[in-house]
Amino acid sequence: MNEPLDLIGVGLGPFNLSLAALAAESGAVNYTFLDRNASFRWHPGMLLPSAYMQTYVLQDLVTAVSPRSQFSFINYLVEQKKIYRFLITEQQIISREEFSDYLRWACERLDGLQFSQSVERIDFDDEKSLFKVTTHNQTLWAKNICLGTGHNPWLPKAFYPALGENCMHAAEIALRNPDFSGKRVMVVGGGQSGADVFLNALQGLWGEPAQLDWLSRRPNFQPLDESPFTNEYFTPEYVDYFYTLPSEIREREIKTQKLPADGISNHTLRTLYRELYMRFDVMRQTRNVRLLPHRTLLAIESVGEAFHLRTLHGLENRQESFRADIVILATGYRASLPAYLKPLLPRIPLDAEQHLPLLPNFNLDWLGPEQNRIYAVNAGIHSHGSAEGGLSLMAWRSARILNHLLGKPCFDLAPNASMIQWWSDAAPGDISTTADK
Repeated sequence: MNEPLDLIGVGLGPFNLSLAALAAESGAVNYTFLDRNASFRWHPGMLLPSAYMQTYVLQDLVTAVSPRSQFSFINYLVEQKKIYRFLITEQQIISREEFSDYLRWACERLDGLQFSQSVERIDFDDEKSLFKVTTHNQTLWAKNICLGTGHNPWLPKAFYPALGENCMHAAEIALRNPDFSGKRVMVVGGGQSGADVFLNALQGLWGEPAQLDWLSRRPNFQPLDESPFTNEYFTPEYVDYFYTLPSEIREREIKTQKLPADGISNHTLRTLYRELYMRFDVMRQTRNVRLLPHRTLLAIESVGEAFHLRTLHGLENRQESFRADIVILATGYRASLPAYLKPLLPRIPLDAEQHLPLLPNFNLDWLGPEQNRIYAVNAGIHSHGSAEGGLSLMAWRSARILNHLLGKPCFDLAPNASMIQWWSDAAPGDISTTADK
């Protein structure tokens, strides 16, 4: 048997990469992280020229908990010899392309990352009290594991028959590089991905379409709510409090926080509106663009080499029909249980919605030894709130996991007073002491 590791991470997106960077900074964890790709890849199908992040430049892998870390975005700028030009741009948010390059840069400076390692199964050996992680060409043993294989592109099953060369999920668009020249193009989905695809299509990235439509079931093309008090949802104090609420209250609150977590960035909306204004009101070009909110897509039918889209108008409660030669479905991403977890599932008490049972420190409540932990990142919106799916608290969550794994405060996460008193006067003042395994 190989020497057992303290931690094996499965998947290398930003969340597990943050955990790896802070584990390296701690100097106290013997770890490795496995990824099935041959090299680092972060949503390569959505790395579009006019796509920007929704988080601030300091919300990187490490800065919030370890500002002097070599893996900070500021250090990346310095080492890439572009810190002064970056400061001159006065950017508060950066392009997805630059953020992806920063993540790739961090990978190159980290030991213990293994690519081209597709995890086939994870078992637990009760006799050894170790997890057994099997890939296509090796077996590794670890005291603890962290699941970080991310979410998968999602679309309603009713749309599957339409998928093909000219109908695709937005996650593939930069890889497929379609030709929109002279075509009728329909973008479906009113979130950030839909906005990014629509903006780049409007700017002619894939050629000039004859007709460009943007359809969304949302009541308008709504902005990300980034106002100061709303952003209190993305603080450690709120996350800790949210966890203490009954599940039905948590579910209700998540629904009310749609725009803080899943609106379109104001930067993108302003750029889009100015582009439309310049094109149609200043340059007086032919109006070949339609913005179509409040429509629910009911069906996509192939008609020869084109598509017939049937929608329901949310205000008038009647059906409409649209024609398109190319359809881009920006219908988002959803979590699913990875196949490699199957051997452990009998020991993991999932709820009716198949949610992983996360405890406050992002480890699972499972039927195994207390000293062996299964951690998971980006898997606890139901338990930890809207911040769980975003990058805002990425570094804090990684530090929380490492402090818990090591059994000591390697990183200072002592709670600060919340700006908003979410809890009643009768509730405990310090919610950070919630019992945990």
